[in-house]
Order: sequence, then C-alpha cells, then structure tokens
Amino acid sequence: MGYSISTYTLFALPIVPAVEALMLKGGWKSIEIMGEGKYHGRLLLYMERSEIENMARLAKVNDVSFGFHLPIEGFNPASPDEETEQIWKKCLSIAKMLEVEYVLFHLGSNPSIDGGLKSAADFSKKMLQELPEKTRLVIENVPDAENAIGTSIDELVSVIQMIDDPSAGIMLDTGHCYINGQAGFLDECRKAYPYLYGLHINDNHGSSDEHLQIGEGAIPFQSLFQELKGRPIKYVFETNTVDRAEHSMNLVKINSWGMQDVKHSIT
Repeated sequence: MGYSISTYTLFALPIVPAVEALMLKGGWKSIEIMGEGKYHGRLLLYMERSEIENMARLAKVNDVSFGFHLPIEGFNPASPDEETEQIWKKCLSIAKMLEVEYVLFHLGSNPSIDGGLKSAADFSKKMLQELPEKTRLVIENVPDAENAIGTSIDELVSVIQMIDDPSAGIMLDTGHCYINGQAGFLDECRKAYPYLYGLHINDNHGSSDEHLQIGEGAIPFQSLFQELKGRPIKYVFETNTVDRAEHSMNLVKINSWGMQDVKHSIT
C-alpha cells in the first residue's frame, strides 16, 4: 500500500511551486503531477528541459517519486490525431526525465465505442513500447459525457485485455465512478479489482465532481476499503485542497486497521 497526493490539491499554483510545496513543506514522498490546467500542469509542456531536470534532482534529493497524469484537453488516444501524437511526444520526454512510476490518462472520445476502445488500446501499446521498462501505464474511468470512452469499468477492462501487458492497469477514480451510478457503485468498483493499480480518492454527492475529502460526500468508502484491505495498491488523494487530502489519508489509515468507522472519524 502506498499513499500519494495529486498536485490538483494546489491547482491554482504553477506546477513547479505546487510540487515543491508538497515535497518540501508537506513532506509527501509520492506525488502525482496533474498535467492539465493552463496555469498549472500544462506548463510542463512548454518548460525548458533544465527546469524539469531541476525538479527531478530535487525529487531525488528528497526521496520523492512521481506519477504523471497526462493532459486531458487535446490528448485523445480513442481517436488519435496529430495533436495527440505531439502531446504524447512531449509527455514521454517529461516522464523519462522525471523517472515517473506511472503515466495515467483518460482514454478520450470517439463516436464509436468499439472503435474508440480499439484505438485507445492500440495507442496504449505504442505508449508502452516507448516508455521505460519500469514505468507503468494506467488508465482512468471518467464521468459520463457525449462520446466519452472509459465511462464504465467494463470499457477499461476491455482496453486492458486488448493491451495484454502486465505493465498496464486501472486507476479507479471513486468520484467519477459514483457520479456515473450511485446504486451500483461497489459492484462497478469490483470489476476493476483484477486490474487495479490504484485509487483516485475524492468524495462527492453523486451529481458533480466535487473533489471533497472522505466523509464530506456520500460515497461508501468504508465498504470499499474493507474489500481492498491488504491489497498492494496506490491510494492517490485527488481532493481540492491539501488539508482535505491529508484528512482523507488519515481516515484511510484508520480504516485500513479497522479501528473506527470513516463517517464517525470526521472532526
């Protein structure tokens, strides 16, 4: 089990100050870099190589590892075009410089579900061929939207099975999953378990992607954590503030040992 924090918690900051704050002030040893946001992670695509190398050196000195959430806008493996290829080329270079543990991405969109799944799997295979051998490739479920690919766990599983490589896995976003179906939330989560790399942990009330801390919304985290207890997965806290991430991490630790109920842990 590993605990990580997303730079989404400091989305208002440019990516370098955000990473430095989480690393140096927050003491986090695992950070998922959010590659989206015009004034946040998207800046990585336009940085000088020396700036990224400086961030990599600082991480090594402080024994910090990175995950890399690739950009969302313009990156469309489900229907790849020249922009998708160019974004990937830049991100591959960044991933290598930062020696990331994994690259994470949304599958994108395509009017044809079957076509989108096939294209996403083919592009994922290309990505794996180009990534360093130790870097994992991780796909994430997304909220329902027109032509979106990867809204269901079944679609993610289909892509993973087509990739057919042990280096590929699923990052289950709890918030997205709950928005897409409250009544069948746990049943949907269970479909990901055989391929599960980690969880994006954030709470909501089922209607929008609020990125709240555990217990502020309605997601049944206690049941989910009980089912995943003891599994060697990564818990990535993707809340809208650092305080919410830290609070959620403490609740996960408490619940993992079965000491008390998540809902009754909120102060």
